Amino acid sequence: MSLHQREIGGQAKVKPDAEHPAEFVLLSSGTAAWDGILLEHLKFPPLDISDVCAVRHHLTLQLKTPRKVELKANGKFNCQQLLPGNVCITPFQHLHAIRWEDEMEVLSLTLEPEFVAQTIQESVNADRVELMMHRGQKDPLIREILFALKTELETGCPSGRLYGEAMGTALAVHLLKRYSTVQSTLTAYEDGLPQRKLSQVLEYVQTYLDQDIKLVDLAELTGMSQYYFCRLFKQSMGVSPYQFVLQQRIERAKQLLQQKELAIADVALLCGFKNQSHLTTLFRKSTGVTPRIFRNL
Repeated sequence: MSLHQREIGGQAKVKPDAEHPAEFVLLSSGTAAWDGILLEHLKFPPLDISDVCAVRHHLTLQLKTPRKVELKANGKFNCQQLLPGNVCITPFQHLHAIRWEDEMEVLSLTLEPEFVAQTIQESVNADRVELMMHRGQKDPLIREILFALKTELETGCPSGRLYGEAMGTALAVHLLKRYSTVQSTLTAYEDGLPQRKLSQVLEYVQTYLDQDIKLVDLAELTGMSQYYFCRLFKQSMGVSPYQFVLQQRIERAKQLLQQKELAIADVALLCGFKNQSHLTTLFRKSTGVTPRIFRNL
């Protein structure tokens, strides 16, 4: 589905369904397979967005702002000042309308309601999760996370899907702590994962290292939310889950490169890298040499 538009009074009248038209999208994580989150770099012409109900939680970081922006509240449009760096939060099921007269450029992040609710399921009843509407908010952490995800996309997602999902988890927790109608109390754990659960996770990683490992699957092994799993795993191992998985892929690549009958492209796939170029980039970053040079040492 896409935006349907027609010219009305010099502006495009639009009705959002699910995705933005390709001509608006400069960059998208649609092919990155991050569960529960979608990041897009968007550039819009003057638009008039009709009254619509948000089907996901929606965040925008203003990059280029129009001279005049109007938001609808209590049935009437009112001028709103949006500056570069401002964050706008539109919660799931919130009815909203907005129009502007000049070009607008934003980083846009949508979060599935289930993803947000399950992020800290130990602390919040999913049925009670409700984010609050905000316009023109200054929030350095949201800005930092959105730009980090943008950089990850621009460089071909070298850290894998676990990185994007971990960043999405951190963002969801931040929203629940700062912009939710229900205050959540996060329990502090200091001892890391229980040894039995840690062993299960480590065994799972080794078994499925050649596949696209999901953060939610690792968390489910421990019976924890993604937030608590990430925190306790790092306490146990000293690195985040995505860093650990990357380390294990590099170590397996070192082992397989000793088998000189294996093509380097095959080694890449057997270790869970997208292709030989992906392996080469991360292998050189980790070891200082390319896989080919390492093989011939």
